[in-house]
Amino acid sequence: MLKDKQKILDNINIVLAEPKIPENIGLTARVLKNTSFSTFSLVNPCLSQKVSEVARRAKDILEGARVYGSLKEALASSQFVFGASRRKHKDIYIHNFNDIKYSIVSLAKAGRISIIFGQESFGLRNRETEECGGIFYIPASPEFSSYNLSQAVGIVCYEIATIIDKLYAASTFKPALRSEYETFFDYLRDYLSLRVKKDRVETSLKSLKRLFLRTYLTKNEISLLKNLFKGS
Repeated sequence: MLKDKQKILDNINIVLAEPKIPENIGLTARVLKNTSFSTFSLVNPCLSQKVSEVARRAKDILEGARVYGSLKEALASSQFVFGASRRKHKDIYIHNFNDIKYSIVSLAKAGRISIIFGQESFGLRNRETEECGGIFYIPASPEFSSYNLSQAVGIVCYEIATIIDKLYAASTFKPALRSEYETFFDYLRDYLSLRVKKDRVETSLKSLKRLFLRTYLTKNEISLLKNLFKGS
C-alpha cells in the first residue's frame, strides 16, 4: 500500500521554471521532502551555496533534482502537464486548484505528470503556458494574491499528498454493512421502548440513526454498541 502511494507521488514531477532566488529552490526541496515528493526538476536555475544551506536536511532532494536547459527537456517524459499561475491569460481557462486537484491525482495514478511553477517575479510566461494541458490558480486574497514560490509549491504538494493519504486510508478501512447497522437500530428501538414514552420512540430513534449514520462504524464497533445497549 505504501508503495502504491509513493508511486503516485513519484509520478508527479515538480518543475521550477528559471527560478532566480536560490533560497526558494532550497525551501522547495524542504517542502517536497515534508510531503514525500521526490521528483524535482529545475530549468535554468540560479544556483549558489545558499540553496544547500536553506535545504538543510532535504539535501537529498536537491541531489536527486534534474537540471535542464529548456522546459521542453524537463517535460519530455510527462504524459500531462499542469501550470500554476495567478495571472489571467487570454483564451486560456484558469481552474481553481481546489477544482482540479483530484484530477491531478487521478492522472498521476495512471502515469507521469508535471506541474510547472514560474519565475518569482513574473510567474508563467506565455511560452510556458503553451506547454500546459491545464492551468490553475491557488485561491488567495484579491488584495494580495501572489504567493512566494516555495509557499505555492508547498500548498499544492500538501493538498495532493492529503488526497492520496485519504484515498489509501479509505481503501484499507472496512466499514460495517448497512444490514449490520439495521440490526443495531433494532436493538436501539428495543432499548428506547423501555426508557422513553411510547410516542417518542420513533422520533428518538430517527435522531440516533442520523447520528450514527454520520460515523464510520466497523462491524466490531457495532457489535460493541449492541452489547452495551443490550446490557443496559
